[in-house]
Amino acid sequence: MMDFTLQDLRSVILFFTVNLIFSFSSFSQIQTETIAKDSYAINLGITPQTTANALKPYGFIYELLSEYPVEIKWVINPEKKKDGVDFRLEEEDFRSGSFVIPVSYITEEVRSRIQNWEDRGIVGTYLKEDKALPVFTNLSIAPKWTLDKQNGSIALAYFRAAGIPGEAHGGYNSSNWKTPDELGVCDDIFVMPHAEPKFESHKNLYFWNREYKGAIWAGCHAGSQMENLHGMVPDGDDSKIIQLNFLSEGAAGARTTGLIPFYEHRYATPPYKHQLPTDPVSQYLGRSDKALINGSERIFYPKMANIWRESTKQVIIDASAPDVPLLSNGPGAVVIYGNGFGDPKNGLVMYQASHDFSGDDPENIAAIRAFFNWSYYAAEVKRKENIIRFQNAQGDKIFAARVGDDLVKMLNLDPILFDLDKAEIKPEAAKQLDEIAAYMLEYPELLIDIRSHTDSRADDNYNIKLSKDRVAVTMDYLINMGVDEGRISGRGYGETELVNHCRNGVRCFENEHEKNRRSEFILSINCDIYSGNLKL
Repeated sequence: MMDFTLQDLRSVILFFTVNLIFSFSSFSQIQTETIAKDSYAINLGITPQTTANALKPYGFIYELLSEYPVEIKWVINPEKKKDGVDFRLEEEDFRSGSFVIPVSYITEEVRSRIQNWEDRGIVGTYLKEDKALPVFTNLSIAPKWTLDKQNGSIALAYFRAAGIPGEAHGGYNSSNWKTPDELGVCDDIFVMPHAEPKFESHKNLYFWNREYKGAIWAGCHAGSQMENLHGMVPDGDDSKIIQLNFLSEGAAGARTTGLIPFYEHRYATPPYKHQLPTDPVSQYLGRSDKALINGSERIFYPKMANIWRESTKQVIIDASAPDVPLLSNGPGAVVIYGNGFGDPKNGLVMYQASHDFSGDDPENIAAIRAFFNWSYYAAEVKRKENIIRFQNAQGDKIFAARVGDDLVKMLNLDPILFDLDKAEIKPEAAKQLDEIAAYMLEYPELLIDIRSHTDSRADDNYNIKLSKDRVAVTMDYLINMGVDEGRISGRGYGETELVNHCRNGVRCFENEHEKNRRSEFILSINCDIYSGNLKL
């Protein structure tokens, strides 16, 4: 048993005080995290903004999320003003949001990919010391975009500019794109740059957004046209009326519900007002005004007796819109988004004015960045809310989880812990692993990523090797139980992701160190075989 010194006590109090302060910041999701030395921070705030330094980073993080078991920290200063500084490393300012790759994920292969993308124009820095940063959220999955068969081709230029490959959005042949009624649980984001939506063809968006947490992005007049669609759908033994007014208020089918059609109002009048500088979608430099003044719909207005939903985020508005208050009480929105129907458990929906904002000028890059910011955020919202339920044929065993959850916690198992300096499966841990193997065998759709951690004692490199050894013995155990090795990935993190204050030089009790010697079993699903019919 160890005794705390007064200095130890002060360190613990300071640690928890700082975390408490940040937990009540103006953006409630943002919390301070100590990012370890040798992590890699991408600087998206370089001026002038170019395709290379401001859009290629989105392609880079897509590659990491799709090909490696990583979580990327999205850092946003909750107190900044428009184009303000998020944090500083030595003499370098980081603005407009930064993506940080923790050192625990930086293998030699990942380091090689970093160099490759730096050669393509991204700008980044390896941290020379531990740094406390305001993390908005972790990005843990690569978005799966689905382009609309009607006019999805307009968005292809955005993906090309970022270096995001065709498999991310169905490729460059429209035969692989989808209509709204074809969307399912494994589609994350439906991209509708310009369309002529009809209720019969688009009503599935209502259910897809609510049940599967699907995200919808609409450009040009697809947004206002969609908000005004309504009709009857089956509801048990009866029927009900629904309307696709995702972002505006109003009762379904009422004449005052929805937005003013694009052909009944005038164009917007730049310069626009860029709001919410700490919002994730607002993480772009400068102004996108000049890129958003083409096409049939350059501004969105709620009808005269209607308003935007309270939770809807008005990122860019026209403070001098010509049809306010003549046709609408406004505000006229140029970029606007929120959870569908104002329900935080639904997927995100975003409307972005203009028919096409592709181009290499800074205003075009700002507009494209807003699209990608929303996309990565929308995929993470879906991951956190999209519950996957598995039930056996008898209906007597139900498993409910989200992609990214820890299977140990979802099954209410005891933590799988290791003894100090050991990489051996203890008898208690074997019982937990038997439970995990049983579920893996019962549900072939499940994939797991094993993440093993150590406490802070011993050399850093030694702890990385020790955690890798723990992953190896855990994988071997599950494979010997009959789980296909192709369904298991794993990684050792050493002491880089401690769950408490027990860092190098801090004296802790043994039970506190033990909490860090843990393994996690992070869930994902194989969309190639998951049908969505298993009690979702």
